[in-house]
Amino acid sequence: MNRRTFIQHSGMVAGTLMAAPSLLAHRSATDPMSRMGITTVVFRNRFVSTNPNASGNLLTLETIPEYYRDRFGIYQPEFWSEHFESRRPAYLKDLKRALEKSHSTLINIQADTPGKDMSDPENNNSTLAVEEIKEWIEVGAFLGSKMVRGSFMKHSLEEGIKSTRQLVKYAASKGITLLSENHFDLLSIPENHVRVAREVNSDHFGLLADFGNYPESTDQYEALKMIAPFTRLVSAKTHAYNENYEHTSFDFDRCVRILEEGGFRGIYSLEQWENGLPDYDFEKIVDWMIEHVKANLDYTTISNREVSK
Repeated sequence: MNRRTFIQHSGMVAGTLMAAPSLLAHRSATDPMSRMGITTVVFRNRFVSTNPNASGNLLTLETIPEYYRDRFGIYQPEFWSEHFESRRPAYLKDLKRALEKSHSTLINIQADTPGKDMSDPENNNSTLAVEEIKEWIEVGAFLGSKMVRGSFMKHSLEEGIKSTRQLVKYAASKGITLLSENHFDLLSIPENHVRVAREVNSDHFGLLADFGNYPESTDQYEALKMIAPFTRLVSAKTHAYNENYEHTSFDFDRCVRILEEGGFRGIYSLEQWENGLPDYDFEKIVDWMIEHVKANLDYTTISNREVSK
């Protein structure tokens, strides 16, 4: 479905940002759970679209808000584009109802554009990627999402910045903040990530900091320090766990502390990724991540900020 058709059929995009109740209606701003989200990427093994062999206790985007609320006490889901069954208005209305029923707020859509790269000027590829991400921005606005993450940038940083400016202007018209993520691409070089933030320089743009998306040659801790001041959302990602469900890939706690020390006071969207579909109990992994984020939040700064209001 093209963007014009979507707008004509939905008829309800404008004003939807107020539709989903805020998490703060359920938790105070000083409650650490108000800073937690979960991406559907964590449970990709239970979605047929990302695991064709999935069976048993399956998930869909319609069941996610209630599941996250009841199992984890989290009212801020993040949807991966790979888990949308459609972008048709009837389906999106069902998703919106599911969010409203569970009193949840969609924090972000992780919008992938397979085969299209917003930094690739060849064969009109960047234009195609921009148009695709615009459609996801419309979906996000309809669902009341705060943000949409666009991807990828693997070719020309200059072309990527040009595309980002176009998208930010469009996102602003829909009340959306566009995010750019370090995604094993040009933005996994922290200097490039910061450059994009500085050159775009808009209230409707920010960086998405992913703990796990740096090559081995990059010092991920120094990289996170560099991008922290520009970060609007964190993918608090983990990789490998041992048999005792202890994270073994890097110092997750240190990553949280770096963002807090850098002034980040937004949401940590919990994520796990290891190549393939490991035989993990992903609920245990989410429990682990919740506790480790909570243990490293800057409660003093949060309390002082609330008192000063």
